[in-house]
Amino acid sequence: MSAGKTPSETAARAESLPVGSLRRGLIILSALAFGATVWTLATPSESDAAIFLGFSPFRLTLALALLMLSAACAAAFCAARPIAGRLNALLICRERLYLTLLLLWCGLGVSLWCVLFSWLFIPANLRPALVWLALAFAAAIILIRHGYRVVFARQNLRAYYRVFPRWTEIAPVQKKTMAVLLVISALYLVILLPSNLNGTRDMDAFARYGGDEYVIYPILMDVMKPGDTFGATLYHLFIYEDYHYGYPFYAVSTLILTPSRLIFGASFAERVAVNLPLLRIGVSVIPLVLACWIIVYLFTRFRRPFVSALTLIFLLFAPGSLQNNQGFWHPDGLNLLFVCLTLYFLQRDRRRFGRNFFAAAVCCGLSIATRLYGFFFVGAIGFYLIYSLIGRILDLKKALTVGLIFIAVMTLTAALASPYLFRADARARMIEIMNEKSGEMAHGYEGDYDPRNDHRPGWDAWYPAFEDHYVKRFCFWFLWATLLLGCVMGRERLTFQAVFFWCAAVTAYLVFFVAVKSTQYVLPALLPLMGAVFALPELAADAAARLSEPRRRAVVKFAWAASAAVYVVQLAANLIIVRPRFF
Repeated sequence: MSAGKTPSETAARAESLPVGSLRRGLIILSALAFGATVWTLATPSESDAAIFLGFSPFRLTLALALLMLSAACAAAFCAARPIAGRLNALLICRERLYLTLLLLWCGLGVSLWCVLFSWLFIPANLRPALVWLALAFAAAIILIRHGYRVVFARQNLRAYYRVFPRWTEIAPVQKKTMAVLLVISALYLVILLPSNLNGTRDMDAFARYGGDEYVIYPILMDVMKPGDTFGATLYHLFIYEDYHYGYPFYAVSTLILTPSRLIFGASFAERVAVNLPLLRIGVSVIPLVLACWIIVYLFTRFRRPFVSALTLIFLLFAPGSLQNNQGFWHPDGLNLLFVCLTLYFLQRDRRRFGRNFFAAAVCCGLSIATRLYGFFFVGAIGFYLIYSLIGRILDLKKALTVGLIFIAVMTLTAALASPYLFRADARARMIEIMNEKSGEMAHGYEGDYDPRNDHRPGWDAWYPAFEDHYVKRFCFWFLWATLLLGCVMGRERLTFQAVFFWCAAVTAYLVFFVAVKSTQYVLPALLPLMGAVFALPELAADAAARLSEPRRRAVVKFAWAASAAVYVVQLAANLIIVRPRFF
């Protein structure tokens, strides 16, 4: 090995971009750019916009730009050898090689997204250029994968940017815990099945039982309705005109019902006996169960099977969870899953500011696109950066850089997951709905029955809702105290800090600014908090590590006794509340 070269650099140098393949790619792209130019000029512009040969200034400028791209690719063909040398010098570092390929895949995805939406809101005149751009990204991906095939054979892109651990990396005790949680989750789905069949016998039964679902269901049916043209179908699919809930909710619902749509054909919308249970379980129940798994993992790492099982039961049988999971097709379970994934990736990143940090940005953007809750991560992410700055893990420049990249990834994800935002009429309708909804949230629903005068902001109005649907006051403050202790002591302070700032931001918003007491609004605030119910014993063990063995054991036993007492009393109270739902 030559001096100064790392093993990864030597491995990358063993492969390189072949000059012949680069030349073939460039000449093909040159020809395609010329073809895109012809395509751009294939039809004349509107007569009132034409200024030369029947074309508008925009169309002529676009054609000229494509011709210049064609010429540039042809010129690059002649200089392929030095270009290949410079690219190989750039990609000799394995980190740059994988990052380049990742960015190319992202570019291909965005360009295909733009091609698709050139039938809706992106000017159709750009379609030839966008198709050429997508083909250019695809050609670059093929070229790099072929040129560095030995490197990618050792570790492909998905393995390099893996955000979840391999099955072989999971400890046996964690696998045992997952098996236990899987059994509990399967039993939970079976228990909830009868309540998720309520009101699904036929359309009349649905009309009597449906509530919000009866309002949302026709919107989804319109989303899934094919149009007379490809553009009309896309309009139905993406511009759904009622923006109370974000597009990811309708996208997931559409995916779940696609098999039903294919099986039943024209009568598909009337098959509520099939469609509604699928939607309730697939969009509400399963995402919430997965979110609860993540919450359990955050506080136990799946290393204590019995404690993990008890915590999962505590979360799943909270009255607020059951309210969401019994005959209630809404986006809140999906939103909770995106929130918990954001917390998971922040915990997994451990202030390295790598792929997990930006995976958290993607999930945060999906939460914004679904229910706007992702905006409340501003405190958790801000503290995460400031804490790293104080700890000298980042300097000011790097902190600003990664913070801005996080915001950019989050914003791009939210925008791409909300395609209606790019149409002025849909955007205006969304703003109108948001203004209307913000007034309802701040002042309550006009004419609603409110015997306790709960429909107002303030702690005295909110704590009865917390107690009725999540935790009593003694448990509420016990959980907050545990979370605060975890922020300043123990081995998992980063996790506790992220959960603390997240829960504090959402809870404060609800208490001080929201009058409506819908139980699903509280799910992202209190369910992650409830995951800390058995966190105190481990914190006590870490805090008492320097004490004598008898004292340390006494402290840990007291922590276990306190946690167990809070758990048993609160679980019993919740089971009493939810008993009428089953018996």
